[in-house]
Amino acid sequence: MRTMLVRLVNQINVGASGHRIGLAQYGQDTKVEFLLNQHMTKDEVMANIRRFRTRRVQANEQRNLGGALTYAATNFFKAAAGSREDLGFRQFLVVVAGANSSDSIYQPARLVKSEGVTVMAVGLGSATTNQMKAVATASYVYQSTNIVAALKTAFETEDEAVNVVGDCVTAKFADVVFIVDKSGSIGGSNFQLIRNFLHKMVESLDVGKNRVQIGIIMYNENPTSHVYLNTFDDKEEILQFIKFLPYHGGGTKTGQALKFARQNVFVKERGSRKSQGVQQVAVVITDGESQDEVDKEAADLRRDGVTIYAIGIQNASKTQLVQIASHPSTMYVYNVDSFAKLKTLQKSLEKIVCHNIFRDAITVNTRRRCVQSDEADIFFLMDDSGSILAEEFYDIKKFIIEFLQTFHIGRHHVRVGLVKYADSPTLVFDLTQYTDAKSLEKAVENIRHLGGGTETGAALSSMTPNFDRAMTTRGHKVQEYLIVITDGESTDEVKLPAEKLRAQGIVIYAIGVKRANKKELKEISGSPEKTFFVNNFDALKTIKDDIITDICSADACKDIPGDLLFLIDSSGIIRQEDYQKMKDFIKSMIGKSQVGQDMVHVGVIQFSTTRTLEFPLDSFFDRSKMWKAIDNMQQLGGGTNTGQALTDISQYFDPGMGGRSGMRQNLIVVTDGESQDQVKEPAKLLRNKGVIIYAIGVEGANATQLLEISGSHDRMFTERNFDGLKDLDSQLALDVCKT
Repeated sequence: MRTMLVRLVNQINVGASGHRIGLAQYGQDTKVEFLLNQHMTKDEVMANIRRFRTRRVQANEQRNLGGALTYAATNFFKAAAGSREDLGFRQFLVVVAGANSSDSIYQPARLVKSEGVTVMAVGLGSATTNQMKAVATASYVYQSTNIVAALKTAFETEDEAVNVVGDCVTAKFADVVFIVDKSGSIGGSNFQLIRNFLHKMVESLDVGKNRVQIGIIMYNENPTSHVYLNTFDDKEEILQFIKFLPYHGGGTKTGQALKFARQNVFVKERGSRKSQGVQQVAVVITDGESQDEVDKEAADLRRDGVTIYAIGIQNASKTQLVQIASHPSTMYVYNVDSFAKLKTLQKSLEKIVCHNIFRDAITVNTRRRCVQSDEADIFFLMDDSGSILAEEFYDIKKFIIEFLQTFHIGRHHVRVGLVKYADSPTLVFDLTQYTDAKSLEKAVENIRHLGGGTETGAALSSMTPNFDRAMTTRGHKVQEYLIVITDGESTDEVKLPAEKLRAQGIVIYAIGVKRANKKELKEISGSPEKTFFVNNFDALKTIKDDIITDICSADACKDIPGDLLFLIDSSGIIRQEDYQKMKDFIKSMIGKSQVGQDMVHVGVIQFSTTRTLEFPLDSFFDRSKMWKAIDNMQQLGGGTNTGQALTDISQYFDPGMGGRSGMRQNLIVVTDGESQDQVKEPAKLLRNKGVIIYAIGVEGANATQLLEISGSHDRMFTERNFDGLKDLDSQLALDVCKT
């Protein structure tokens, strides 16, 4: 070991402005020999390496590599310890292990890598390749100390050019504009890190004429467009331009920059292809609180069809980031505590942006419809109070009109009525007044905004006679829905009138905007799953499909039997709270399935390095027993061998193991990491067997592997974190029913 270190130091440029070296060793505990800032000359480093002696590990002593990795993440790569990450220097950790770790290495390894550190792992003795793969970054795994040349090459080679891979290969068409803060609080060295971030982001996209177009706006007190969407056709030209983006300092007026983007950049004359259906995307990067209002300008930009990502650095206002970004904020708002963290953020943002571009393109081309033969009566209860601005009232009407376009409107199919309210409710039109979609749309367009207070309780009470008349005019009882839209807290009590409506069998969806009281919304709907909140009225369109899917899924899944297996990642890299969210997702999916002996059969298998069958397809035929079994599941820990799990699960679709021949057979795979074995062939064999596979990737999942598993972009989903699973269950339940 010491010989390897001596050879390495001899061959690289060690010094205060060159490579800095730190050294530690671990057993049960971690012992620091010297930090990055302790020895600044090659001679000093060499002398201390020659004095270094590896401690003999006792026979039964633990080797806690997990603890050592955690210690490294929290202590080694800090400015106080000599790290120059904030100046753009790359960070490397070389791990040499003589045996497998006694403690878990999976979450600590993710922690180190999430700090932007490249980890190189050397496995010696009995240290397994699987553990070293879990510890290391990408392909930096070695099984010999004869790696000086490889280390030297890695340390001295600039970051390689990024190829267009994964989701970005399929994100073919988009207009992407970066709106970049260049105010005085950033500073020249930090602005260089922003240039690096932009360079990597653009490099990862499929930029070119008739593909992804790039625009760049810089702003302080005043915005300036340095690159319009039609300025460059050649990717290399724009990458060169980014290297020399000017930095001037000044104030921070993000609202002005958003307005400038809408009026001067996302326009046809400057290359916008919005009229051709090409997605419009803005990425706002700021490090401080804006000196002007951002809420209205951001809403206007989103109303123009632009999806906005908001990236905050250091002192950025979280409130303003949420106001700027598209809904939901969990997907579109990013916050990092230093400019150096932009490098790590780039990888996750790239994945999410490209995936969303592709998914949104599919959504535009195959817009979800709920053309059902079953009957339903739907009432909208629409807040008309004075706190709602004219353009916001227009957003509500637009939401309702787009909602109507999804259903089969007719006297004997879906009927729609609308009540608006402020100080008192007003019936705008009853269920029987309009019997076709076009007439309904015209009626909604003609609704006038009058203003007043917010008496939601009285409005809810007024709905009982409306629904009573519904049964009389139709002649029989059908499924009834009430969709409440409000932007404020009610001045009267809502709980009792809402409970009375639900007691009549009316399903209530409560949608709150801006100042709405979330507790009150839940009292109205009676269920978290039927409660929605958005920060701005223009975001109503983003929850439309969630409500439609929830309404439609019950009819779409009725009387359709099938076999449904869940294969869930139970590796050690998953945090305990995230493991619980995954279990909640499975339970929710089961709750939306028509479980029964002659209907849908469900089974669950966990996997990590090993596999555990929790229950096969023919074990339970009622939801409560399944839910109890899922509650009792324990996380396995270990690595992520998804390929082997796919091979093993095949047998459980066979008749002898609980499967049913001739039935629809679906597999839902949920994973948050990159598989340590190959997944393509095992997944292909399953699909050839007739199994439809849905692949859901969270956080660190590999997009290429997800596609190899599912075999189709339509059945591949990526979520930024486990919280995103709760927004996926209705959509996935409907998709599974329709396959």
